[in-house]
Amino acid sequence: MLPCFLILISPLFCFSCLLMLPLGLLCPSLCVCMDYHTIDCRDQGLPSLPSSFPLDVRKLLAANNNIQTIPADLFLFYGDLLYLDLKNNSLTSIEEGTFSSSSRLLYLDLSYNNLTQLEAGVFKSAEKLVKLSLGNNNLSQVHDAAFENLNSLQVLELNDNNLQSLSVTALKELKSLRTIRLEGNPWICDCDFANLFFWIDENSNKLQKGVEEIQCILEDRKIFLHELSDISFRNCKYRMSITDFLIIIFSGVAVSIAAIFSSFFLATTVHCFQRCAPSKEEDEDDD
Repeated sequence: MLPCFLILISPLFCFSCLLMLPLGLLCPSLCVCMDYHTIDCRDQGLPSLPSSFPLDVRKLLAANNNIQTIPADLFLFYGDLLYLDLKNNSLTSIEEGTFSSSSRLLYLDLSYNNLTQLEAGVFKSAEKLVKLSLGNNNLSQVHDAAFENLNSLQVLELNDNNLQSLSVTALKELKSLRTIRLEGNPWICDCDFANLFFWIDENSNKLQKGVEEIQCILEDRKIFLHELSDISFRNCKYRMSITDFLIIIFSGVAVSIAAIFSSFFLATTVHCFQRCAPSKEEDEDDD
């Protein structure tokens, strides 16, 4: 009876021993563990995130290092992570599925990295995210569905990137958005930018730096957005996209083909009636 009892209590005993270990033994090297839930690995020249740290970590500070990738399985093991600071590192991309288990993440800082694009649904599973910092990267492309499912996001920073245009569809996904930063991008004042201009005009109260800080390039010169108006884009209201042109061309071809077949059918029908109907001479002979 006694051995069985020991077998039952041994896992609990081991777990209790782990809890009683000094915090320093669980803390990764070159990092400082303020408590069991907060790990500070800032300014250590790390090439990657530590391979292991307490599973119940909630706040991970890893800014000002040389980290190039976020482990794709990071949130599988550290699902309690609420706060992740990777500012000023060497990230160039975000692997697919990196945030697939980040359902509790509230704060994510990826500013001052080398990100160039955001794919569709890259943050989809981080549905509780409140603040997302992407400023001071090299972003030139943001997919229409990049911010899909981020219904709780309140702060979005896209400032100081290489964005020339941005689909309003991506911003309309953010139902709780309160603050956004868009300044410091080389926006192009063309018809593709028109929808974003109208969105900014309607949501100017959400711009942290105000409309006065946003510029766009018009005829090789920079102009502040507050100097523009709806009249500046009046010619864009009647501008058709490539899709519109293809629809018109396809519709025209379809109508033409239908007209040809209809004419051929009608001509064939008339010809058949003419051949089958008795002629006037035959009617006189019969009389």
